[in-house]
Amino acid sequence: MVYNKENPILKDIFKKDEIEIPSKSTLHDILTNTDNNALEKVFRQYFSNYVKKENFAIDGKWLNGSDANGQYTNECHKAILNILDKDTKIVFGHKFMAKNKANEISALKQAFDEDNLFSDEGQIFSFDAIQTQTEILNNIDNNGDKYIAKVKGNQKELKNKIIETIDDLKTPIDSYSFEDLGLSCGKKYVKREVEVFYSKSMDIAMYDDRFNNIKSLIRVKKTLTDPKTKEQTFMTSYLIANFRTTAEDFYNKIISHWRVETYHYHLDMLMEEDEHIAYKEPFSIAILRSFALNLFQLFHNAHKDKKLPTGKATMAEIKRTCKYDDYFTAQLFEQEYV
Repeated sequence: MVYNKENPILKDIFKKDEIEIPSKSTLHDILTNTDNNALEKVFRQYFSNYVKKENFAIDGKWLNGSDANGQYTNECHKAILNILDKDTKIVFGHKFMAKNKANEISALKQAFDEDNLFSDEGQIFSFDAIQTQTEILNNIDNNGDKYIAKVKGNQKELKNKIIETIDDLKTPIDSYSFEDLGLSCGKKYVKREVEVFYSKSMDIAMYDDRFNNIKSLIRVKKTLTDPKTKEQTFMTSYLIANFRTTAEDFYNKIISHWRVETYHYHLDMLMEEDEHIAYKEPFSIAILRSFALNLFQLFHNAHKDKKLPTGKATMAEIKRTCKYDDYFTAQLFEQEYV
């Protein structure tokens, strides 16, 4: 807006000698009076052309600026469920959680009931443990789709049953390990070993009267090594899946689930979501942030090796270039992304 304040074309369009920039409160009023569902419909239509709809990561995120400990309202923070296409790394749909992130389970159930959001058979969904719910996983299985679901300590009965079954099977059908020497996870070396368990003589890996079709049990062993002290920390996690594939393929699918966490990181660091106070109807601005971030990601997917005027085409550099180059910003909208 500052850049175009003296734009002669805009002055002619609006029949003004001087263009005034709307105040922050005016922009806020526009957003709080925007129909979130109508904006979400436009969002989905636009990005439906750019997703493969084969591998999904689904996770909720707090909108931390939606209420500051009851400072503005008597309600708790709002949250939003982001549905990410793991192959393109873009979010193509949201579900609004007005009550808080604890409403994540019912929000996902509503998403599965919607037409055209998940349309093709054979899709693979991955979840954190909060979504490892009987109704959700059975619904996916009944639709002919696939899931990989994490099981945590608060699901004690299911987790213990998985551990006992793995102990009985003893030897994994397949295993795959990968060591990341890039000093991730708190600047430590990370090694992950994925083991897949089931009996070749049985169609299911474990019987549970709550779940229809558990075909694979997956154990992930994670070792963190401090590069200076050589001190090691060991962690073990368990997942269930209603299909079978190689340990390496399971590893890649599990790792790619974290792309939704990377997306949330970009929302906070690039789009400064946590710093923005929007305690009344915060979902409109959340959708617009996703819209902008998706455009950055689509450009990044297509031009990973391209040089921008100020350096390599990283997500941060793409955003920074948009601030002062209107032609570049127009490219983000006008370019055909395959």
